[in-house]
Amino acid sequence: MGLTRRQTCARASQPVRASRLNWLEISVRVDDRETAEAVCALFDLHGQGGAVQEQILLDEHQAPNGASSPIRVKTYLPVANACDAQRRALESELSDLAKRYHLTPPQFRELEEQDWAYAWKSHFQPQRIGRRLVIKLTEQDFSPARDDVVIDLEPGMAFGTGLHSTTRMCLVYLEQCVTHGDSVLDMGTGSGILAIAAARLGAESVLALDNDPTAVQVARRNVSLNDLANVVEVRNGSLMDLREISVPSLDGITMNILAEVVADMIQQGLTSYLKPGGWLIAGGIIESAELSVRAAFDRAGMAISARQQEEDWVTLCGTKSRPAIRSQVRGE
Repeated sequence: MGLTRRQTCARASQPVRASRLNWLEISVRVDDRETAEAVCALFDLHGQGGAVQEQILLDEHQAPNGASSPIRVKTYLPVANACDAQRRALESELSDLAKRYHLTPPQFRELEEQDWAYAWKSHFQPQRIGRRLVIKLTEQDFSPARDDVVIDLEPGMAFGTGLHSTTRMCLVYLEQCVTHGDSVLDMGTGSGILAIAAARLGAESVLALDNDPTAVQVARRNVSLNDLANVVEVRNGSLMDLREISVPSLDGITMNILAEVVADMIQQGLTSYLKPGGWLIAGGIIESAELSVRAAFDRAGMAISARQQEEDWVTLCGTKSRPAIRSQVRGE
């Protein structure tokens, strides 16, 4: 067996631990990122808080020439009364998915909470992202340079530790886009890392939305840890809920979700909340789905100003077009 490299999916957040309980781990092995993305979408829908990817790093003699390393995709369910019904639903959905993609039958194992919730921390080191941002765990010591922007995080395995390339790319663009006094929306906030970064970089007000109550709890805790409750408001909700919230015209929006969700939200009018000249950072885009997101940008009048790619993941940054100024000729 080779080693594994752990990454969270583009919209993934693991359970908040209000009390000790056991978890059922469901995992499947796939051979390519397109299949992994399909399984992630399913786990995001049915799992408790989303999905985790582990890339299996095979030894040279195990991997065929030119072949990509296989990926193990996992999600978790709390061992409770409803667990059996959720498990059967997942098995049924995975069976249907296997008719279209190559994936192994799901494997199940029960874990005590401490087996998976904390072990990853021993491998996490403070991370410098971009020019100034530093992500660290609350309990870690770190001596910042004068211009460093430090974010303390207690993600509880929620998506958004900076480990995943989509998070890193979004953070790099935030560093470039946010200016002092900005109003920002973080759609699908996960651990709250992007919302917190926007506030640390000078945003005056940040609205962080997530439709996963688990992620909302995690994000609120992280906002509190960074003493930003007066700047960052974390709410349970999504695009539909914005219509019922008094949202000012926004200087910027960040969303690190799935490509289909990004395109769908733009099509449903997400960018209508942006001021002319406002920016949108969209991460979580698998390369094979980039064209559909670009098309959504174009239809919404968003000019793509920058693009980053790491492995198969793409992040786009766009700017909302300003209305044309019409001149009138007098005396005609």
